[in-house]
Amino acid sequence: MRRSPRNLNFACNHASLTPFGGVYFLQQFIRVLQLRDFLARHLAYPRVNSDYSVSQMLLALIDPIILGLDRIHRASLLRSTGTFQYLTGLQSFPDPQTLRRFLLNAPAYLREQLHRANDRLLQRLVHLPEHRSRLIFDLDSTMLTVFGHQEGAEGYNPRYLGQRSYDPLLCLEANSSFLRDVELRRGDAGRCSGSEELLVCCF
Repeated sequence: MRRSPRNLNFACNHASLTPFGGVYFLQQFIRVLQLRDFLARHLAYPRVNSDYSVSQMLLALIDPIILGLDRIHRASLLRSTGTFQYLTGLQSFPDPQTLRRFLLNAPAYLREQLHRANDRLLQRLVHLPEHRSRLIFDLDSTMLTVFGHQEGAEGYNPRYLGQRSYDPLLCLEANSSFLRDVELRRGDAGRCSGSEELLVCCF
């Protein structure tokens, strides 16, 4: 794998600056956290004949979300950006179909490993920049519209009438905005449905 760039000169004053202008700082933040090595150490998912490691695939899923590309097929925009590939050290960015297959074929134990890895990260980061004596959990739900016939997608959708939706329940730590846990619910789930179980899991 190529090394990430070390010496760069950059400016933020060009007329054609895109919304992805902060990618350099995102990649620097990931490098400081040593997130790629952390994922490689804590995730065991053997794959055969793969061009990308598990940590590379996960970061390829995370990067578009941080950049505001909320659908997998929109990640294809990053395949045509040589600068982005240069900053990430990838020979090429995975195409959307590769990302979809990775999610579809991932075993159930990978989710459990990701959950434990997230817990370890939170234990390190939640007390930065100073030790905290209390945590405030904030439960909130949000509507996620889907198109087609996705499993468990039901319910009233005020934004797109007639479309199906999910109603995931999120638990965030209020002061840091760290996502502690999430429960994917049907679109017709009640507002408080599953909240007690989610809190128990968070505790």
